Order: sequence, then C-alpha cells, then structure tokens
Amino acid sequence: MLDPVVASPADVTPIWRLRRQREDWLSTRGIDQWRPGEIPVATIQAQVDKREWHVLREERVVAALRLLWADPDFWGPDDGTAAYVHGLMVDLDRAGNGLGSRLLDWAAGQARRQGRTHLRLDSALTNPGLARYYELLGFTRKGQRQVGDLFEVILWERTV
Repeated sequence: MLDPVVASPADVTPIWRLRRQREDWLSTRGIDQWRPGEIPVATIQAQVDKREWHVLREERVVAALRLLWADPDFWGPDDGTAAYVHGLMVDLDRAGNGLGSRLLDWAAGQARRQGRTHLRLDSALTNPGLARYYELLGFTRKGQRQVGDLFEVILWERTV
C-alpha cells in the first residue's frame, strides 16, 4: 500500500464527500462533532490549494487528513515543536482496517523529518469512542478547550 500524497485539485470533491459521509455517520449516532454540511467545498478547495490535505488512494480516495505546522485556533501560538492533524477520515467501507493509525504514523514521520518532537490533534469532548481510540494509539490528553462557537475539544499529543 502506498503512502499518503498531497491532495490535488481532483481530490477536493472526494475529500468533501468523505467528510459528508463522516458527518452523517456521527449525526446518526448522536455525536455532536462534525455537523452535516458545515464545511463547504470551497473551504476544502482553499485548504487543498495550501497543500494541507493528504490523501490515501486505492483507485479512489479512501482516507484523508490535514497536516498543519501551526494550529493557533486550537493550540495557541506555535512553539515549533509539533505538527498538527485535523480532519482524519477513513471511508466507512475501509473502517477498521488500520488506515487511521497508519495515517497518524505517517504524519508522525513527517513531523520527525521537519524536526518536530510531537504530533498533536483534538477530538470533540462528546466523542468518547474517539478519545479511547487516540489513547490506544499512544496519545496523551493535554487539556480541554472551547474553540470559538464550536464544541469543546480534548487536546491530544504524542511524542514522535
């Protein structure tokens, strides 16, 4: 299986569809995290244009994540020690096959190559299943934070 690659303009709609799939999945389970339709295609297009999105393809996009080098909205001023992951998604058809942990390991490798010592991410306080998942992958809870008018998040960190 190949490593993730920087998303191209052709990946914008598949990333958006994957996001919508996951928004609907969360909503049907009563998890207040990603609300259906909250991210327009134009937002993903702008993020792809900035080379933030990375995708894993198996004939089609089956997983994606954003890799950032600063995250002031969630983590405050950048201290130069971490890489930040947002939007980790795996297609429901491929869920449970280790793609999420594989993407996070890949992101940790990218962080190391850039001289960073930590990988950071967040999850909604209202999603205990995701919190357990991150704990199983070696992330440590570093705090909680209300981010704007969004849900409250748990801040997670893992040494790379």
